[in-house]
Amino acid sequence: MKKDLPYIRFLNLAKALEEMPKFPYLDAVETGLLNSCAIAWYEGKKLATMEVLEAMPEISQRTKHARLKQLSDKGMVQVEQDDYDARIKYVVPTPLAQKYYETLGKFLVKSQTA
Repeated sequence: MKKDLPYIRFLNLAKALEEMPKFPYLDAVETGLLNSCAIAWYEGKKLATMEVLEAMPEISQRTKHARLKQLSDKGMVQVEQDDYDARIKYVVPTPLAQKYYETLGKFLVKSQTA
């Protein structure tokens, strides 16, 4: 395969990101859930936990719930209660998640110019 393909360079840089000690290791389900959340956050949506669990329909609810908890334990997301209804909880990004996506963005730009 050609080594000068920008997307391949990006994948290589993204792999390096996973190995950086300041970011936790994320498995494929965690990455998928976090990316689904990030797209909604970018669009200005407030995500209820039940909405997050609707992402990736090929994965069981139990697995997604466990991975969402792991994302919280790893400091990538926080779960906050609704101000008016304690039964509703929202998934929100943490500063670590913001930094993660900023770094991925920098790697994407770098992959296009390398």
